[in-house]
Amino acid sequence: MVQRYILDRVSDPKLRVYVVWGPMLGGETEADAREATSLIPDPRAIHFWTGAHTLAERLRSTAGLKEELAWDTFLLFSPEGRWGDLPPPPAFVMHVGKRELPPERRLNGETLFEQVKKLLATP
Repeated sequence: MVQRYILDRVSDPKLRVYVVWGPMLGGETEADAREATSLIPDPRAIHFWTGAHTLAERLRSTAGLKEELAWDTFLLFSPEGRWGDLPPPPAFVMHVGKRELPPERRLNGETLFEQVKKLLATP
């Protein structure tokens, strides 16, 4: 989805995509993640592996979640956002099946594309 709707369509070199792979369903391994990186081969995508749920827990409130972990969650940050002890507020959030987030924010490639373009156009 990210490769097809964002990276293939947005040529702006300022765009960065951080993909975090982890054992969210329990059985995934680092080897699985290495293999899955082929799904997003663009050099602007940086891939990470985590063996724990620490980042998904840390991004929970940033994504607007109270109970669910922030995995299968797409957070867009403005270029002005500065990371400190906590992440900056995201400019836009989309998700895959999070019951705590609005259904209109369920992942849609075209909507995500429009939001990325809007952020990149911000001076």
